[in-house]
Amino acid sequence: MFSFVYDNNAHILRISVEGLWAPEDVPALAAALGSAARRASAIRDDFDVIVESLDFPLQADDVADALSDIMRVGMALTTGHAAVVVGSLANREQAERTLAHPHLRVFMSMEEAQRWLAEAGAARRGAGVR
Repeated sequence: MFSFVYDNNAHILRISVEGLWAPEDVPALAAALGSAARRASAIRDDFDVIVESLDFPLQADDVADALSDIMRVGMALTTGHAAVVVGSLANREQAERTLAHPHLRVFMSMEEAQRWLAEAGAARRGAGVR
């Protein structure tokens, strides 16, 4: 269903989600991800996030809404950026609709997402933000 790891060298919390979820699946992700994000923010408050959701089909509206709540809470724990990588145009539309945040973008490839995070990080450093 989900997994994540914090990359100390890149300062990126890497999240993987897959499968079709029911609303009762979301609280476990919220709890585990909240703990991981707090640990990452203790190391560095500008960590980035990359969500690999290539095997995460369109979700029911109640699940998508609950995931957007997790995103809002998680984004409050970092001054970094988040990239979500999806596997279809329909998933992209759902993610862009439900995960709206000024520091979050949705992509169709890992390469594009990683390039955007690198550019955003360089812009932060250039602006004097760690």
